[in-house]
Amino acid sequence: MKKLLLMGTMLTWGAAAVAQDQGGAEQCLPSALPVIEQTDVSTVERNADGNSAVIQLDVAASLPNGGAPTFAFSAGNGTIANEGGHATWNVAGAGPFTANVQVSSPNGCKSYALFTYHMEQTASE
Repeated sequence: MKKLLLMGTMLTWGAAAVAQDQGGAEQCLPSALPVIEQTDVSTVERNADGNSAVIQLDVAASLPNGGAPTFAFSAGNGTIANEGGHATWNVAGAGPFTANVQVSSPNGCKSYALFTYHMEQTASE
């Protein structure tokens, strides 16, 4: 008999202060970067055999000078679709799985967050 063990939804984020070159003319100052204020990851659904899951990713971000940031999610595994700072991510297999979000300002400055999701199976005796 196999027993499913979900190794918790884990979130790690880094490189949130990476400045992007704006056509070689100038770089974004740290004070101009979008601020990623909060990130959440949760399991919405997991099939009975534990081989696939639907995951919700949520990102709250702001711009230093006001306005609305834009969000672009990408994933190395599965499929991901977003509306604003909310994404639905479908994965299959044991993982671990990673997804990224790029938060952009109208002037081209970008910040990033990385999500890691673990879903493992263990055999029970």
